[in-house]
Amino acid sequence: MQLYMKQKMLSFKHDVNIVDSNQKPVYKVDGEFLSLGRKLHIINMETNEEVALVKQKVLSLMPQVDVFVRGQEVASIRKRITLFKPQFDIEQIGWTIKGDYFAHDYIIYDREGDLIAQIKKKYFAMSDTFEFNIDAEEVDPVMVIAVVLAIDTVMDSKD
Repeated sequence: MQLYMKQKMLSFKHDVNIVDSNQKPVYKVDGEFLSLGRKLHIINMETNEEVALVKQKVLSLMPQVDVFVRGQEVASIRKRITLFKPQFDIEQIGWTIKGDYFAHDYIIYDREGDLIAQIKKKYFAMSDTFEFNIDAEEVDPVMVIAVVLAIDTVMDSKD
């Protein structure tokens, strides 16, 4: 499955549109403007229902973001203390992420080391655009979207 995340220009709330390969809107991400820590609501465009919430934890030693899918907490992404390259702990789901986070070019693997998704930033676009190639058919694309948004939130956080 191929999805594209297009960040809206001049959005203070971190609003994002997610479209399929035919440019059909599939999900939208609504950020809260006045909240303590970043909160991103992932909305299914077909049903107009919230399917996930990405919520930044404000009081933690290292930047941390919790992911809720359909009301259940499914993952916590925490930045590790490292000297050079950022690394993340992803608790509960057993995923591993490898690649260049700063360039938004990385790969997500499951517990067994099987490929789940590839995320790449598309250059030469009017706004920040990210391409998601979700290879694992059994993986909910909402989980991948939420984890990518959580990583982006942690990367934007101040240590």
